[in-house]
Amino acid sequence: MDSARRPCLITVCLSVLAATCLPCSGSPGPTLWGKKVVFMGRHCVWQLDKGCVVPPLEELSVCVHLHREIATSEWTGFVYKAPGERQVELGLAGRGGFLVAWLFGHQWSVPEDLPLKCWHNVCLTWSSHSERLRLYINGSSRLDAHVNATLPRRLAHNGTLTLGVSHNIVGGVMEFENGKNFLGAISLFRMWGHERTAEELRAHSCIDGNVVRWDNNDWDYQICLPEDDTNIQCGAFPNVTASPPTVTNTTPGSPTSTNTSDPVTPTETQQPSLGLPVSPTGLSTTKEPSDLNSTGTGIASTFYRVQMKLNMTMTVTGSDPGETIQTWVQRKLEEVRMNALHFQIFQSTYKEIDKKETQRVEMAAELRNQKRFRCTFHVQDADARNVMTTQRLINDLLSRIHFGGEIQVDSRDVHVSHIDPGSCPEDTHESIRGVYIWPIKDAQKTETMICEKNSGARASRKCELDGVTEKAKWAEPNLKACRPMITISDLDNVTVTANNSADVVDMIEDLLGVEGDLSDSQLATVVQKLDEVLVVSTVTPALGEDIVSIIADILGSSSNLSAVANDILGITGSVGDQMDFPEESQNVTVPSLALSMINVDPEQFQGLTFGVSSFSTGLAPEIFVNQTFLSQPCDGTVASISLPRALQNFFPEGNKKKRVQFHFYGTQELFKVMPSTTYEDPETNWTLNSYVVSASVNNSNVSNLGNPVVVTLTHLKPKEKNDKMECVYWDFQKNNGSGGWDCNGCETLPSISAYQTTCHCYHLTHFGVLLDVSRTPISEADQETLMAISYLGCGVSSIFLSISLLTYVVFEKLRRDYPSKILINLSVALLGLNLVFLMDSWLSSFGFYSLCITTAATLHYFLLASFTWMGLEAVHMYFSLVKVFNVYIPSYILKFCTLGWGIPLVVVSLVLAIEKDAYGNVLSGDSLDSLQGSEPFCWMQSNVFFYITIVAFVLLVLVFNMVVFIMVLIQIRHMQTNNPAATVNKRSVMHDLRAVASLTFLLGLTWPIAFFTWGPARVPMLHLFSVLNSLQGFFIFVFHCLMKENVRKQWRIHLCCGRFRLNDYSDWSRSVTMGGRTKQNHLVHRFPSVKSVNTSSRKISDDSTTASGSSSPPYHQWA
Repeated sequence: MDSARRPCLITVCLSVLAATCLPCSGSPGPTLWGKKVVFMGRHCVWQLDKGCVVPPLEELSVCVHLHREIATSEWTGFVYKAPGERQVELGLAGRGGFLVAWLFGHQWSVPEDLPLKCWHNVCLTWSSHSERLRLYINGSSRLDAHVNATLPRRLAHNGTLTLGVSHNIVGGVMEFENGKNFLGAISLFRMWGHERTAEELRAHSCIDGNVVRWDNNDWDYQICLPEDDTNIQCGAFPNVTASPPTVTNTTPGSPTSTNTSDPVTPTETQQPSLGLPVSPTGLSTTKEPSDLNSTGTGIASTFYRVQMKLNMTMTVTGSDPGETIQTWVQRKLEEVRMNALHFQIFQSTYKEIDKKETQRVEMAAELRNQKRFRCTFHVQDADARNVMTTQRLINDLLSRIHFGGEIQVDSRDVHVSHIDPGSCPEDTHESIRGVYIWPIKDAQKTETMICEKNSGARASRKCELDGVTEKAKWAEPNLKACRPMITISDLDNVTVTANNSADVVDMIEDLLGVEGDLSDSQLATVVQKLDEVLVVSTVTPALGEDIVSIIADILGSSSNLSAVANDILGITGSVGDQMDFPEESQNVTVPSLALSMINVDPEQFQGLTFGVSSFSTGLAPEIFVNQTFLSQPCDGTVASISLPRALQNFFPEGNKKKRVQFHFYGTQELFKVMPSTTYEDPETNWTLNSYVVSASVNNSNVSNLGNPVVVTLTHLKPKEKNDKMECVYWDFQKNNGSGGWDCNGCETLPSISAYQTTCHCYHLTHFGVLLDVSRTPISEADQETLMAISYLGCGVSSIFLSISLLTYVVFEKLRRDYPSKILINLSVALLGLNLVFLMDSWLSSFGFYSLCITTAATLHYFLLASFTWMGLEAVHMYFSLVKVFNVYIPSYILKFCTLGWGIPLVVVSLVLAIEKDAYGNVLSGDSLDSLQGSEPFCWMQSNVFFYITIVAFVLLVLVFNMVVFIMVLIQIRHMQTNNPAATVNKRSVMHDLRAVASLTFLLGLTWPIAFFTWGPARVPMLHLFSVLNSLQGFFIFVFHCLMKENVRKQWRIHLCCGRFRLNDYSDWSRSVTMGGRTKQNHLVHRFPSVKSVNTSSRKISDDSTTASGSSSPPYHQWA
């Protein structure tokens, strides 16, 4: 039954292939070979015939010959557009001296202006598999660009194509764009349904396309008829008609037809206008060296060894002399279709300089002072010439004076020897992408084969000339375009043996590159096979590095590793224990992972220190090892671990090797299991805040060390104030054998830096640092919000404090009583505090040391002054409402000013005298609790002075103010209870609340909110703290200006006009007279008993509300 179906299936497949891959014309029509289309400004339209349909290609190649006659700033070679679309799907154009290639609406520019009056063969190739767009001019590569994977994977089907002009389809009618026409001739436009290699384009430049041909049947034209041109490179007929590769060779893994059907070499009369030998040519007609590699067998290649001495008569100052000499040699050889390979330059002292290593810059600088050089290289002759003739030709080409006498070569210093590299033998290569039998191939030729899994793609392999042995050898095959034949799940059926273990590792490495993220079952399969490899194999450095690379690939993926974390750690440990290397030590570094193994001598062991000096995610870490024990933390390292001398007690006994190995894991993916048994507090939440470092001794369990292991780890996130760090180790038995963190046996040393933590541990395993994130850290968004609130609030307060000060200073009647004078001083202190705070970051940005200290000291001064005057407000309230005495205090306000401005001055002066560096430039988040983000800020940077001169001072004032506030409220309540006349007054509950709020802001009782900014409520409390305290000046204006009747009257008397203006009335005169009579009675109050409440109230009112004339109760002077 199957045999009966097979012929039918083959017939169907061939029909489909013929419909999609064969050229547009079903059979060859009148050929256009040897003809050109002339576009010279006239209305000339050449478009793809409607019967020629371009299929949805996943890869393609396009070649066209262009002959420019007139130079224009912009011109169009060809344009292909999808049906109904305006963007260019595929095209070629010129613009301002650049050659522009279009693909899927995107353009790539090459600085190349095609010279006039000569033919140029321009080719574009693209493949969705390799995601590369390449452009060639006369066989020389000019562009090799990556095509974004987000762009379409197929060329649009059944589009429209025009030559020499761009176009659009409007209402089903093709319209042409004028002004960008090509002025010259176009010939040999061809399209293939596969990506042609550079070798194919050069060796098979005269074959017709298999999607679009240079044939009458494929083109629609009415006016511009094709014209004959004998100078066209390929003559009147194509060499070979290219057939679809899947039709000519349907056996995967075998050579394609391009290696067996080579073009016929044209006769010498069919030459291009440049006068160069004709196709297939490896010669670049530009100034770039060409690659003569070819898959064709019609042209023989002969190889020579050239050794040459030369003099440079002047010192090269602008470039590397080695590059200058190599470029000169390459250009001279290209004149006769030869190519230089394996170029090396030596100084006259015959000291070899390796141009490929990091010494290149030093070599260039050293050679600039040299004038005599020796160089050696190989020459590939693209023509079958006589050996003697070729040797003489090479000698003649190089034995001349060049570059105006700058380079001189004597013919006796040029030695040319013929070499025979032979051929690369037939070779069978097996991989996950299939089995490929590479046939015998000549040196410097490339073989291509159809991929086994996906026949539309091709594998390639080059037979190279070895620069050392001068023999042909196979390079590694390029199988990237071929899909794997197996998957990771198929590895379950593979039995790992000592003979195939390396192959299994290679297969896993290749499959990981294809699969990407792995499922749980795939991870288990990979880990199991790696375990089996370690059991049956001798771990060489190469095999060990391959296994470690696989581990690094797994760690770099997004796979869930929790189930195999312990297994992976065990594999890396086994690699370190089993690796066989002759030296004393061996290091393996791959991206995000490092291993260091040291074979130690117990008698000479003085300790070991391993560290990572630098590391960036995705790169291999830089490591170091010291043969000493460092008891102090290693500064400037990402991670370090130092082992004490006491470790020698745990080395294996007998003749077993004594090996210490260190591991560094630059990823957290392997250690995402959170601690369970040790950290059971539901209020805590720990996260890994460092990379992981480990140490171990082979065949030994190290614990209960007499001296601690010193581990220093850099924080991934800098430690903030009140953050808690914990040194931990990885316990393989935690979480039912899945592993987890534990802190037993490790001691966290006091932190000396926000960026590092040092641990003392008494055993060896994997170490890390955990961060307790249960403290509700402030997010970046919250920090920005708090910063905006602080700056905005301080700005608003500054404005309204200025208005308050101006009001009380201008209107003399308002500042006659003591409370008003105290309020003026408090407003000045708060205004200074707000203004310096607003300018602090700006002043800090100048970077002047003295300016920053001055700014910090000034901010400190105004902060202390503000709280001092808040305290003096409380003192005055206490004297006025609580403590009544019959003693007159002279110079009352003067004494208050001495205390209010003098105490802060004394404190700041003492700080500057003791240690001026107590002030400095800090991150504002470090000392202002993140109210200002993390920008530089001039402030107190000494914790000792901060807590003594600020925290203690402010706390003392706030406690005193709180006590006075409570006493005042009790006294007022007591007065109301004993004054029935006052209780029946028109005051309301809202009036009392206003008085309480007024006293709250006046005494700074909103500042204690700072002591409640912790735990889950930290962020909301910080917002409340920022709003209330940054707006303290605004609230003082509201309660002591805007809501004060006497202030509003002064505003209306002096600032308003019309019906809003008030005249000065007798109440003010009465108030002034009363104030004059009672001047001697300031603070001379009589409060003998509760019966005298009315008298006390009157006296206090006289003292504090003289200017108001108000009959309100006395405490309303602060309301």
